[in-house]
Amino acid sequence: MNNRIFNRYERKFLITKDAMKDCIQYFKNYLSSDPYSKDGHHYTIYNLYFDTKDFSIIRSSIQKPTYKEKLRLRTYAYPLTDESEVFLEIKKKHLGRVNKRRVTMTYLDAKNYLQKAIMPTFKTYEQQQVMQEIDYFVKLHKAKPGAYIRYDRIAFLSESDDLRITFDFNIIYRTKKLTLESNEGKLILPSEDHVLMEIKSDNNFPLWLAQYLSSKKIYSQSFSKYGKAYEDYIGGNTDDDFFSND
Repeated sequence: MNNRIFNRYERKFLITKDAMKDCIQYFKNYLSSDPYSKDGHHYTIYNLYFDTKDFSIIRSSIQKPTYKEKLRLRTYAYPLTDESEVFLEIKKKHLGRVNKRRVTMTYLDAKNYLQKAIMPTFKTYEQQQVMQEIDYFVKLHKAKPGAYIRYDRIAFLSESDDLRITFDFNIIYRTKKLTLESNEGKLILPSEDHVLMEIKSDNNFPLWLAQYLSSKKIYSQSFSKYGKAYEDYIGGNTDDDFFSND
């Protein structure tokens, strides 16, 4: 889970856990387990999504503009220490195509940047450029955490990594106590039986995948974890001072 740049199409599908099991069984004929999903086991992702004080970023996003962007702090580690690996990611979507750029740092470096505006240092020009892009976003929006979102994931990918399919479940959120150091929250999906499947592809879906989805009547729909959290509970973030961009 190192520094990477993604540029791809993404489609989302809300399915049941039984449908997920059927999909996994079929997809194994064409895809391999993600290194973090060995033998089909899940791993957990912890996120802080950033926004303005009045949630203008997510309010704009749910209006489905042709261009939108978001920033999040992500980790796969829990509990966290200052030396734990975290990712600052900026994600942009234009006309259906998603570009995601991220930098890796320690949790201590992330806190120093977000609390004290101390810029982390990187070895490569590419990483420095991504960090400058993130810093511009933070300063432009005076961004601070808007929601914490955590979920379990099972992931598969093609041999050439041009197709990736993920299944996210046990998705929870909270809009208070916005740190990565607490693991509590409220369910986002309609029920514990629901799963969010995402298909991420550099190109059009392969024929075998398109035919399978059609045969099972699995259709894509618009769904944003952060957007759903915002719609489910519209709360302020002014009383949380863990991060400060003033």
